[in-house]
Amino acid sequence: MNTIDSLTLADDLQLTGTKIIKKQQPLDAERVYKFIDSLAVLDKPISAYFTMKQEDYYENESDKKLTLQHLTEPLADMHDRILTNHVDGYVQNDEINFTYNHEDPYADDDYSRKTDFHVLSYSLKVVTAMIPVIGADNLKTKISKDAILSIGLAAYNLTKHN
Repeated sequence: MNTIDSLTLADDLQLTGTKIIKKQQPLDAERVYKFIDSLAVLDKPISAYFTMKQEDYYENESDKKLTLQHLTEPLADMHDRILTNHVDGYVQNDEINFTYNHEDPYADDDYSRKTDFHVLSYSLKVVTAMIPVIGADNLKTKISKDAILSIGLAAYNLTKHN
C-alpha cells in the first residue's frame, strides 16, 4: 500500500468513526489488513494470527508488550490491546520512540466497539504519520509487533461484533 493510501485509510476512519461504532456502516477490515500486511512488520499475513493460539504467538514472535492470560485460546479472543499513542525522538539521529498503553475493549465484561475503534483509528493515525517521515522500512525496526497485531485484532473484532 502506498503512502497516500495509508494516510487516507487513517483519515477515512476518522470521518466514518461514529457510524462504524454505532454499526451504521461496516468497517472495511480488508483494507486495514492490506495496510498491516504491506508494512511487513509481522512474520505472517495478519489473517493468520486470528486463529493462532496466544501461546504460539507469545513464544515465537511477540515483543512481550501484550498481556496474554489465556494461552490456549486464539489471539482473536484476547482482550488486551496495545494502543500506539505517541512518537518522539530525533529523526536525524535515527532515534524514534513509539509509546504505547494498554486498552481492554472488554473491561466492563461487555464488548466496547468504541474502545476497539479508538485503538484502530488512533494507532493508525500515529503509525501512518510516521511513514513519510522515516519510511516504511525504518518503521519496521521501530514499531512494536504487538501494537501492529492489536490494530488487526481491533479491526477483526469490530467486524466480528457487527
